Amino acid sequence: MPSTPATVAATAGGGPPAKRQRIIVRHEKSSMTTQHVMSLQHPLGIKPMGNYFMDATQPGFKGSCRGPSLGNLARLTDEVLLELLGHLTPQELLTLGECSRVLYAFTHLEELWRPLTLERFKGDWVWQEDSWRLTYLKRADANYDTSTMPANRARFRLTHFYSDTLFQPFKCAAIGMDPYIAVENIDRRTGLTVDQFIDEYERPGKPVILADGCRHWPGLQIWNETNFLERWPQAVLRAESVDMTLEHYFRYAHNTKDESPLYLFDKNFGERCPGILDEMEVPPYFREDFFKLLGDQRPDFRWLIVGPARSGSTFHKDPNATSAWNAVITGSKKWIMFPPHILPPGVFTNEDESEVTSPVSLMEWFSNFYQQTQLPDDPSLRPLEGICRPGEIMFVPRGWWHAVVNLEDCIAVTQNYVGSQNLRETMEFLYYKRDQVSGVPDHRREGLFEEWKEAFYTQLSNTSQQDKKDEGEKVEEKSNANNEKNEKLLALWAKYEEDIVRQAKIRAHTKRCAADTTHPEKQRELSFWERAKMGTSSSSSTAAAASGDASQESEMTLTTAVVQDGEAPSGTGSSSGGFSFGFAFDPEDDEEGEEEEPAN
Repeated sequence: MPSTPATVAATAGGGPPAKRQRIIVRHEKSSMTTQHVMSLQHPLGIKPMGNYFMDATQPGFKGSCRGPSLGNLARLTDEVLLELLGHLTPQELLTLGECSRVLYAFTHLEELWRPLTLERFKGDWVWQEDSWRLTYLKRADANYDTSTMPANRARFRLTHFYSDTLFQPFKCAAIGMDPYIAVENIDRRTGLTVDQFIDEYERPGKPVILADGCRHWPGLQIWNETNFLERWPQAVLRAESVDMTLEHYFRYAHNTKDESPLYLFDKNFGERCPGILDEMEVPPYFREDFFKLLGDQRPDFRWLIVGPARSGSTFHKDPNATSAWNAVITGSKKWIMFPPHILPPGVFTNEDESEVTSPVSLMEWFSNFYQQTQLPDDPSLRPLEGICRPGEIMFVPRGWWHAVVNLEDCIAVTQNYVGSQNLRETMEFLYYKRDQVSGVPDHRREGLFEEWKEAFYTQLSNTSQQDKKDEGEKVEEKSNANNEKNEKLLALWAKYEEDIVRQAKIRAHTKRCAADTTHPEKQRELSFWERAKMGTSSSSSTAAAASGDASQESEMTLTTAVVQDGEAPSGTGSSSGGFSFGFAFDPEDDEEGEEEEPAN
């Protein structure tokens, strides 16, 4: 793809100073007020529980119709009743829905029919009007008579039925994102050079919106629904758990009233939509990508993203400790981001973050938790927020929690990468968290670190040797620069790997001692000689092992304090004194029974 003025400016080492634009915007109050929420009319007449107390003050109010309509089933909560209904077959739901008006409302809940449709038909269905129930019935039987459905809805409309459980999905879909787009406090920059981007954002791990990031892409001018349907209507792409054609997906996206619509997120779009990759390019800021050394064996890294308003991604961190960029082509996206050490409210994870649970949908999270994030007086405790618009790119640093919601019909491209600034984090992830590695077949997870290491050394070493052979008057200077860069990268890998392996020994020893309940005397810090063999200091080795802070471990020295019988060394008031030695231990001198480190 030919260079453009924007591309040249971004790659140049100098040039005019980049424009800096930090925005914190407070829009006018959303038109969706509490009064509007209370006046929302569910198509089946369902009301939130709070309306019960208002209706109870009205003359002639006879109470909720829930008890008389459900009979003995009224003893069950709405949540338990829906759990039971989730185990019924479609025919059983249809039969039960004819028993009473309240059961008719329960059995019409879209959350029951959506999984039934996707489980039976995968992506082979055509969206019917605004209903998963109708879509299922027409797909199961093309001759199914749906003419009486509108009349039935009116006939079975409820009076005085109150349920937050049934009303909440409708409310979240109806309100949308209007109340949550006021704050924009993510830096928005134009004209950044690569060096400026690295110094100000990539190295410190700080999000930024690159306002001119993809304005020169040909795809920005032509990508839209019409263009996609003209060129690839039958292209089969991945929408969450199912594969479906673009034609069928756009029909669904246009007409759905889902609280959380299906989100098209496809990694193979380059092969399934011929020519599309020629209409985009990797921005200059992200072209250093060491996963490229694995060639077509690299983990999944690039996705086409298409979705209607309200679709999006719940809170997560990007896979394998990679950083990412997300380019918006049409529509707009709301981003909300928390730094790695702040867990978003409403999100739960175990200690090593191998399991992340958000018990509510994306729209419900905003409804229930967003206001909580605005309370801290300290700005560092509040999330970063921003709206990414067409032609703009969001930079997502490694380790940041983030959620994304489409504010309108949206087309975007995202890609994950590993550069010099997050090389160590990705190495640590692949080494320590082998069971969490993603984007590759299961049989490659355990050995991906070693596979990547081999490619790293082989290709960078071969490149350096080839450059030496090709040296001449015109290419000598460039070859020398490349050789020097490759040698630095190889040395950087060696240093990081040495620190990671040493840290793994400390973690293994600490874990073994903590688990030894038979010999309490072994539940201790590492001895002087154990620390000496690992090349770590007395004061920080165990602390680093307990916290898993690899950056702290990398700063450890070979100086250590000698403490006997719990007292500080003579002449010191504490353990700050130390002893330095300058020899290495033979690995064979390690204690028997020490856990064997993974093969390099």
